[in-house]
Amino acid sequence: QAVLVVLEPHTAATPPTAQLHKMFSVPGRTVLRIAVRAPSGQGVQLRYFAALSPALQGKVDGFKGEIEQYLPKDGKKVVFATAWLATDNVFVALMHKHFPSVLSGMNLVAIDTLHLFPSTLVVAKQVEDKYGKPALWKMPADVTNRDEFIAQYGDCEEMDSADFDFVSKVEPFQRALAECNKDILITGRRMDQAAQRISLDVWEEGKRTLNPMASFSWQDIIDYADAEGVPVNSGHNFAYRCSAPIEATKRHLPDLPWKKVDLGKPFWQCTETEIKGSPAATITYVFKSFGDIHTTGPVEPHESERTGRFVRQAKTECGIHTRTTSAGAPHGGALQDLIVKDAAKAAALKSACIRTIDLNERQACDVFCLVNGAFSPLQGFMDETAYNSVVKDMRLPEKQLFGLPVTLDVKSVEGLKEGDKILLKWEGQEVAVLEASSIYKPNKVVEAKECYGTSSLEHPTVHSLIAELGQYYIGGKVHGLESPKFKYVVQTPAEVRATLPEGKNVVAFQNRNPI
Repeated sequence: QAVLVVLEPHTAATPPTAQLHKMFSVPGRTVLRIAVRAPSGQGVQLRYFAALSPALQGKVDGFKGEIEQYLPKDGKKVVFATAWLATDNVFVALMHKHFPSVLSGMNLVAIDTLHLFPSTLVVAKQVEDKYGKPALWKMPADVTNRDEFIAQYGDCEEMDSADFDFVSKVEPFQRALAECNKDILITGRRMDQAAQRISLDVWEEGKRTLNPMASFSWQDIIDYADAEGVPVNSGHNFAYRCSAPIEATKRHLPDLPWKKVDLGKPFWQCTETEIKGSPAATITYVFKSFGDIHTTGPVEPHESERTGRFVRQAKTECGIHTRTTSAGAPHGGALQDLIVKDAAKAAALKSACIRTIDLNERQACDVFCLVNGAFSPLQGFMDETAYNSVVKDMRLPEKQLFGLPVTLDVKSVEGLKEGDKILLKWEGQEVAVLEASSIYKPNKVVEAKECYGTSSLEHPTVHSLIAELGQYYIGGKVHGLESPKFKYVVQTPAEVRATLPEGKNVVAFQNRNPI
C-alpha cells in the first residue's frame, strides 16, 4: 500500500523519529521510514493515510450505488442508528465524503443507556465534531444519570435483560424515531459480525431498512478507518495480558488477573509482539466492540467483535434492530416469506437432501405458518437455544415475545447430523427443505410445566407432547418449495392483511379451540 505522511507541528514529549517508527510498525504493510528534525521547541504530529485496496474501493463504490438507489437526496425522514462503533463511524465518514447533503438532512440517533463505556462518549464527540453532524441523543425515560436509573428501574445486574433493553434502548429509540418522523432506518450491521447475521439483505423492503455496510468485513472497516483517519474508540488501544484464559462471562468484572497495557494505538495497528508482550503472554484480550459495560467484554484478536457482546446472554442484538416495530407491523418488523423463488436454487436444495420426512398434519401446518410468515420472525424450526429460551422465558434469544416453541419432532435421528439437508413432504407434495443446524433431545417434562403449567397427562396437549410427539427435535432454517395444500380453506398472512380495512385498528381474537 502507498503511504502518505502528513507532518504537523505540535507539542509532544516523544521524539519525532520515535513517533515515526512507532506509527509505522504496522504488520503486512510496506511503509516509508523517515527521520524528521523538528524546529526547536516543537514536536511533530503524524497522521498516515494508506491508499484503499482495489477490493475495498469496490465496496466503497457499491456503498455509493446503494445510497444513491435507496436514499432521498435531501436525507429527509432518514435515520441512522449509531452506537459509535468503528463500523458506525466509518459510515458517517463515507457519507460526509460522498453524500454531504444526504448526511446533513438525515438524523443520527444515539442512545445513552447510562451504562456506556466513558470512551464511547468521547469518540461520539469526536465524530460529531469532525464531520459536523450532531446526533439526536435519547436516554431512558425520566432519568438523567445512572443513580436515577437504578432508583427508577433497578440495578442492571438484577434486571431481566429484556426489561433492561426495553427501558434503556428500545423505548428511547422509539421516541427518537417518532420525533424524526422516520421513513427509512439505516443500520451498521455487517454479514461477518456473527453467524446469526451470515445472511443480510442490503435493503429490507418490509422494514424500510437499509444495511449499506452489509458486505464490509471487519478488516475493511479498520483499513478504511486507518486510511481516512476515522475516529475510533480509544478502548481499542489496550491489551489485557493473562497467564490463563478468563471465562467470557466474567471479563466484565473488576480486579481480574490480567495486566492492562496501553498500546498507544489501536491493536490492529500493532504487531503480535506489541500486543502479547515479550515474553509473550499466554493469552491476550482486546476490545473489538463496545456496548454496555455489563454485557461487553474483551476477546482474542482473531475472534469476531460480536463474540464480546452480550456475553452473558444468548442474544446477539440489543433489541433496537429486533424489537422496534410500528403498530400493525408484523411481529419482528417484517413478514417472513421463505418460499424459494429461483427454480434452479430450489432444485439444488432438493438434490442436496440426504433424507425425506413425511409430515403429519400438525407439522404441515407448522411448515405452512413458517414459509408464509405466520410465525414471523422465525425463519425455521427452533434450534435448541431458541427452544430453551422460549420454554423458559417466552422470548426468542433476541428477546422478542414468543409464547410456545415451534419444533419439528422426529422419533429417530439415526444417521442424521447437523448440517444435513432434509426434504419435507406433505401427502406427496414436496413443501420445504430443512437445514438441520440443531439436533437435540428436549426435556418434555420441563416443556410441559413451563408451557402448560402442568405435567399431568390429563391435560390433552401435555398428553400429545409426551405420548405422541417424537422424542427428538430438529431445528434449522426452512427453505419453502411450495406452500402446503390442505383440504380446507387457508389464507396466508399476506392474504389476510389484504382484506383488512385501511386506516382502522384491527383486533384479532383466537378462541380456546386449536387452530
